Amino acid sequence: MTTLSVAMGSALFPSILLQFFRDLYRFTQCSNEQCGFMFRTRKSTLIKKLLSLQESSAKNTYDPTSQGLAKVFLKDIGEIEVLQLLLTVLKEGALGTTCIVVNSQDKHLTACKLWRWPLYRTMPTLKRVPICNDRCNETECLNPYHYFLTMSHSPSKTIRLDSSPVSLPITRDLSDSGICIDMCSDTFNTEDGESTGTWCNVAYWEHNQRIGALHCVNDPIVAIANNISHSGRFQGLDLSKIANDDVSRDEVTARVRKHIGSGILVSLEEDGIWLYNRSEISIFVQSPTMSTGDKSRPQVHKVLPGYALNSYHFAHHSTVSRTARTIRLSFEKGWGPGYRRQYITDAPCWLELLLSIR
Repeated sequence: MTTLSVAMGSALFPSILLQFFRDLYRFTQCSNEQCGFMFRTRKSTLIKKLLSLQESSAKNTYDPTSQGLAKVFLKDIGEIEVLQLLLTVLKEGALGTTCIVVNSQDKHLTACKLWRWPLYRTMPTLKRVPICNDRCNETECLNPYHYFLTMSHSPSKTIRLDSSPVSLPITRDLSDSGICIDMCSDTFNTEDGESTGTWCNVAYWEHNQRIGALHCVNDPIVAIANNISHSGRFQGLDLSKIANDDVSRDEVTARVRKHIGSGILVSLEEDGIWLYNRSEISIFVQSPTMSTGDKSRPQVHKVLPGYALNSYHFAHHSTVSRTARTIRLSFEKGWGPGYRRQYITDAPCWLELLLSIR
């Protein structure tokens, strides 16, 4: 019922839902034989729509043999699950799209291959973002947008960064930083296994000017996007609502803001702080636990759309000084060695994740 409720608020598919509820009403009025035929016909219509979406999503890389795989896959799941999958694909995994729960194993790999990553002949290792409901603990979720490709990274075991979060040459000419001044007063304590208080403060920047106040994160997951209509069961930071009208934005900044789209998920997990790139653009990440070279200029890592990265490894948390426990990420534009922009303050739109973890 959750999926149908969410879908009813969208103008993308009123005809699909209207017909579905008409069929549901007719189901209560018909004989068993008539109902079986009616719902087989309805399911066939939904399958045809999903097949057409699968073909169009593959674009120039479309493989005709995948149609056969898709047909077998869709016929093997129920009508409600087919409808949920159709709504999810139409909404391109927008926040709030529900879990599609089935009692099966590895079907999610097929769903991801068909409707999200058609280029892969065999799916690589996927990571499920921890937003699925409790039912998925014992079963499986078929929502292809609840899975991400993973970037492997093995940080050095001898890292120790003692530089300030705002020291040169990482950043320059920062105005209105407020860092360590207006941060949320609560801190996140993991010593006794409890997860209480604020574990992260998010600052949004455009070049060297911070926009809006710090956003205190208390939930394990926060969605950060340019336009959030529904963040699901977790916190959301809508960048479009903290826009400063007094700021004079150049054309590049305005364009990047628009491209942020679905943005990212920042997730506090057992092994670290994971970033899930939900946008259609790359993000560039700098973190003290992922740097192995020059300590004064930590490495910047590119995270492609649809990929997840453990951006802060708890295994090395104790080796990072308290003032350096900061993750910086830029949308679409990289910075540092090898890029035209040398400093993150040269980036049009970027975030600072100030960690309050002890």
